[in-house]
Amino acid sequence: MKNIPKSLDRTRLLAVLMAATGAASVTAAQNPPAAPANEAAKVVWEAGRGRLTLRYHDKAILDGAIAVEDAAGKAVPGVTVKLDPAVSRNDRERVEQRLRFTLAEPREGLELVLRATVAGSAEAFPAETRGKAQQRFPLVRNSNGLSRNYRNNAVYDRRWDWTLSGPGDGATRIRPGKKGEETVTFAWASRGPALELVFRPRFYQKHRELKYFQPWTYKPWKGSVTGYCTWWAYKYDFTQKTLDELVDTFVDKKLPDFGYHYVQLDDTYQIGNGSCPQNWLTWNKKFPGGPEYALKKIKSGGMMGGIWVHRIHRPSDPHVTGIAEAHPDWFVKKEDGTLFKGNGFYVLNTKNPEAIDEMVRPIYRGHKKQGWDYVKIDGAGDLLNAYKHKDCEHHFKQIDSTPEESLRDWDRVAREELGPDVYILNCWGVGPGLNVVGLVDGSRLAGDGFQPEQLANRSSFEGVLWRNDPDHCDILGTWLTDENAMMPVFGLDKPASVRTIVRPAICSIASGVLMVSDKVEVYKDDANIEGMKRSAPVLPTVPGQLYDPGHGAATWWLQEIERPFERWAVLSRVQWAKKREDEWKFDLKGLPEHEVKFADLGLDPQREYVVCEFWDQQFLGTFKGSFKAPAMDTGNGMDVFAIREARPHPWVVSTTRHLSQGGVSLLDEKWNPSDKTLSGKSTVVEGDPYVLTVRLPEGFRVTEATIDGKKAETSAKGEAATVRITPPATGNVAWKISFAR
Repeated sequence: MKNIPKSLDRTRLLAVLMAATGAASVTAAQNPPAAPANEAAKVVWEAGRGRLTLRYHDKAILDGAIAVEDAAGKAVPGVTVKLDPAVSRNDRERVEQRLRFTLAEPREGLELVLRATVAGSAEAFPAETRGKAQQRFPLVRNSNGLSRNYRNNAVYDRRWDWTLSGPGDGATRIRPGKKGEETVTFAWASRGPALELVFRPRFYQKHRELKYFQPWTYKPWKGSVTGYCTWWAYKYDFTQKTLDELVDTFVDKKLPDFGYHYVQLDDTYQIGNGSCPQNWLTWNKKFPGGPEYALKKIKSGGMMGGIWVHRIHRPSDPHVTGIAEAHPDWFVKKEDGTLFKGNGFYVLNTKNPEAIDEMVRPIYRGHKKQGWDYVKIDGAGDLLNAYKHKDCEHHFKQIDSTPEESLRDWDRVAREELGPDVYILNCWGVGPGLNVVGLVDGSRLAGDGFQPEQLANRSSFEGVLWRNDPDHCDILGTWLTDENAMMPVFGLDKPASVRTIVRPAICSIASGVLMVSDKVEVYKDDANIEGMKRSAPVLPTVPGQLYDPGHGAATWWLQEIERPFERWAVLSRVQWAKKREDEWKFDLKGLPEHEVKFADLGLDPQREYVVCEFWDQQFLGTFKGSFKAPAMDTGNGMDVFAIREARPHPWVVSTTRHLSQGGVSLLDEKWNPSDKTLSGKSTVVEGDPYVLTVRLPEGFRVTEATIDGKKAETSAKGEAATVRITPPATGNVAWKISFAR
């Protein structure tokens, strides 16, 4: 793979303009968008006609009518509908507007039906609020594209941070309509003996209490943040020689082709022990070729370079000591005038322009000039905790500012210097990270070590605030898996370690950051990298829930995928290991067979669905109402089910390239009834066997299959047929399958 994939092209709103947040960009627009008001929507209600319009931020966000219908769905004229509006604002400036519609004179057997068009920005999406559906079947939901899930009862407009919700538990149906460059519309239908709409402006900012969230100033990062980080595997011992071996191994195993795009060097290259420009921009003897050689080597493998920096000014570093002695005003002082040391380090006075210009700005300007595409800024928690120390209170009173604003100053400068096209990761912890939201593209969710449970706990942040980072995914780590458990996988001669399959796959189904970190020799063994191959790239998603499910290590995950030619769902079941008493080892205990009702997943229970499991490529069959997820034994850490609506003609139900079973590889698919052919395009990886599984409705059989005009291997069993090819090169292929009936 010689070039960086087009999927990594950056598309950010007005180049990460920051007006209200105080952040700027080298390409900031002249006229920033006006912030939406923290006010209720304007309501126009024509009771005689049953017409309802809601306007917010100078736009009609809902336009529709409320009718009265009997049990047969027939309109009942002459019945008056009453509106009871209420607006509340609490001491935290949370505005909540409730519009309750009832019959002026109650009559049994009648329902109110609202049919409307809801319009939002191009960043609006349907989702669910917390309700009975989650109680019946707890799961974590997200969507690559616009969701049509029956559990949805709300529209959230990320750009303007408002949400409009209707009654839940199946009483509201929201269907995505026309999507343009600036707007998207939804067909909305709610019904019940009474109806209530709830409008909440500044939803994440006020109702979710995310003070700095101002999404009209930026867009979340959409590319797959997937690659390698040196820290967990090597700590301070990663060298230029190791880099050479790593890149060569990744190229040999085609891992960049599979989607591993970054190599991030972490706490190993710099001189000194303190955060000053010369320490970060001058490399040590472990890298004799310096940043020029490192970046050239990384890019030779078709990847991009990432770099780590810290915010801590340690007096043990002679450069820092000299700077502090020469420029004491660059650092925070205690009330007695002496320099403050927080946990043994000096703390930068970010309100001193000279300190910023001499100590912070050159670091990121230098990294931008060197050519890094990914910058990890560590120490957010360390710095914020230091700023909050009681000895700093005098400093912040003097400058009339806060510790949080001083932390933002640091990342504001980083964004100004790095520009909109460099991925910036905040590290560490979601708490400090929430203070730099809008300035960074991703945030570590917790401390060091792979913490997949945080992906569920913060799932509503993914694709809205930033990209969630569970820290380095060491595929041979033992946390929350049994190190001795082996999992059979389709296409492998021998079972693979459950760890190597499940750990990267969890990042993928959650759409989080996936940065692996093992010793290079781990990736030389094909048995170790099968899970990596099937988990990258990571599909960007928006949440399906406007709340965090809070299950920790959640068992069920549902990802919906929308393509121009099809929509389908991918349901994952994860078997988490349980801690043995008194020792840090974990066992997979097995899970029983489980009946999964399509209605609980938010799918239409009246339709038939085809289900295929990914890891063993098992075609489970065609079902209506529910299907049975097979029991999971002690050697199975994860099942991934593709669920597609059954069609009267042959259709692809699974592919082997990626656990999304088509979300990455399927580019197009068409059925031609006249000559009974199914054709499409797929993206494949050199040497990686690619298998299409196709459902055969009754009476259909495969007569021939070709890929790029060459005959492909086919087989059939019962309701399913497979087409197989081993691609000679990475790229796109055209396939065609002919059938007889």
